[in-house]
Amino acid sequence: MTLFGGASVGNIFTIDTAGNNSKDLFDFNGTNGSDPNGYLTLSGNVLFGMTTDGGTYGVGNIFSIDSNGNGFKDLYDFYGTNNYPNGSLIISGSRLYGMTSGGGGYNYGCIFSIDTSGNGYNVLFNFNNSNGGYPKGSLILIGNKFYGMTDGGGTHGCGVVFSIDSNGGNYKVLLNFDTINGSYPLGNLTIVGSKLYGIANWGGAHDSGCIFSIDTDGSMYKDLFDFNTADGAFPGSISLTLIGGMLYGTAGNGGANNSGVIFSIDTNGTSYTDLYNFDVTTGEYPNGVVNDGKMLYGMATWGGPNNGGVIYKFKEAGLGINNLISGVGSITAYPNPSAGIFTLTCHYEQSEESLPVIKVYNILGQQVLTETLHSAQGDNTVDMSNQPNGIYLYRVMNEDGTLIGEGKVVVQK
Repeated sequence: MTLFGGASVGNIFTIDTAGNNSKDLFDFNGTNGSDPNGYLTLSGNVLFGMTTDGGTYGVGNIFSIDSNGNGFKDLYDFYGTNNYPNGSLIISGSRLYGMTSGGGGYNYGCIFSIDTSGNGYNVLFNFNNSNGGYPKGSLILIGNKFYGMTDGGGTHGCGVVFSIDSNGGNYKVLLNFDTINGSYPLGNLTIVGSKLYGIANWGGAHDSGCIFSIDTDGSMYKDLFDFNTADGAFPGSISLTLIGGMLYGTAGNGGANNSGVIFSIDTNGTSYTDLYNFDVTTGEYPNGVVNDGKMLYGMATWGGPNNGGVIYKFKEAGLGINNLISGVGSITAYPNPSAGIFTLTCHYEQSEESLPVIKVYNILGQQVLTETLHSAQGDNTVDMSNQPNGIYLYRVMNEDGTLIGEGKVVVQK
């Protein structure tokens, strides 16, 4: 989606990965929403998204549209004390979950759910400033628990990291940002095992933002990297993308041309590398990356020949699930693609008392499944039928973390 342009106030578009066949699928016009925000969420052949303005009451809406551009539906119009949705929707079963940066019971935003049909809107939790306020990013769902961040509020007014059950209970502040450990996060968290990884837009050693990790129980906070202008600054509303043992992302400012950078960093916080420095010609102010296992893809907000932003792809040497260090065994998955049920065949000399674990990640680098397999030398059934269509990367490891094998599967229902 674009925030501006199209026929009026933003549009939905498609383009192939070679950069050809761009198509304007839908134009927002204010009445049907304006200034779309976040990513689109795909379920089957239907896309779900939100706008921050427009709609019946002028404060945003939730919509659905077929992936071919037909069948647009205004599912819900925000109003009054429910206003200004931000970030992206996530889907679980037949319900969509998201956040607003305003409104709610205390006017500091809320967490909500709604049926994919547009019925049953329900506020799960109201932020009240002391427990966080004004969330700008998206939720992630692991099991029956959401994790997210707020841009403000908390003990020091700099935002928080939080967890909450999917039914709205057991809200917990995991971290209060205090400028030293970061402040004002705008993006999403990425989970790897029992650790959450995220980015604060300000704060850190140089007050230019930082990359951090924290355990899902709120312990073991670690400042992994402090942005310093030369290596990027003020990263913006991005999430980190996990590929193998590396995290990839962008900073919207700083770098050699002060137009932003693409970077990588190990999950332990070492080996931070500026992979690419943007400029006014190639794009300015990048806003995160996704990957297909071979290439990074993203958008820059400004720059390019028309100074209206660019869509780009980037190949880093060694990037891609097939270019990682080979494992100590072999793994095959079939049928591939499938409707979500895969047979995973392992060939690895390991005792059955110590069974391997599979971890599966979506193209945003978010871990969507982890489970212990029942056989190290035979067939295992892996059920991903509750995940939307798309490309997923899997890694199978033994109990000490040694890689057995890895690959890519496609869910196509």
